[in-house]
Amino acid sequence: MIKTKEGYDRLEYFSENVASDQRRKEFDIKNHTIIENKLTPTFLFIGDSITHFWELNAYFNHPDHLIINRGIAGDTTTYLQKRLWVDALQLHPTYCIVGIGINDSIDLEGDYWKLIPGLSYETVLNRAKNNIIDIASQFRASDTTPIFTSLLPINIPISLCEYLRKKYICEMNHFLYEYCKAENIIFVNYYPSTTLPGTNTQLYGITYDGLHPNAKGYNIMATVLRNTLENHSIVI
Repeated sequence: MIKTKEGYDRLEYFSENVASDQRRKEFDIKNHTIIENKLTPTFLFIGDSITHFWELNAYFNHPDHLIINRGIAGDTTTYLQKRLWVDALQLHPTYCIVGIGINDSIDLEGDYWKLIPGLSYETVLNRAKNNIIDIASQFRASDTTPIFTSLLPINIPISLCEYLRKKYICEMNHFLYEYCKAENIIFVNYYPSTTLPGTNTQLYGITYDGLHPNAKGYNIMATVLRNTLENHSIVI
């Protein structure tokens, strides 16, 4: 981490081929803008492509709220916990909505063409859980209220490990629910509203490609998020 003379913190590049570097310069400049102008975000969304691609102002436009998007397509729990301070906590948002974890399951796939095996299921699952616990601990040392969200269902038949990735999603969602309940953290569960009732089957027509929500998918998510926060007397 670099402490700049301008008064904000930024990350050095990880010097690896990781998604978190893709928007580093953009976010450094935007973070400087927030801090330089002494702005306080009301809601900051952070996560992977599902956050990155969300046209937030089409859904949430309260005139007194400043809403910031810090999603990075391809991001994982490993790198979100490394960038949480610079892209979220140093900005002191009132609430931070965290949606992360689906890309961790890509490591189950390995590389078929290079004959590189995937990581074991337990390795991937436990790593993601531990990273979530670390992320939550960073919030406890801050003045920001975290809001964790569930993973979404997938429908990717070409995946070599679709069964394992679906199992991972269900187990991570169960972990997130139980962990948030134990730690008194708000949990937003998109999963039941994006699957056929009583199943793990993704609703038809709510994604662009079997993974990323389209407008219908984001409509559902926005409704679930808004209703959940209203139950906690939070208006978005």
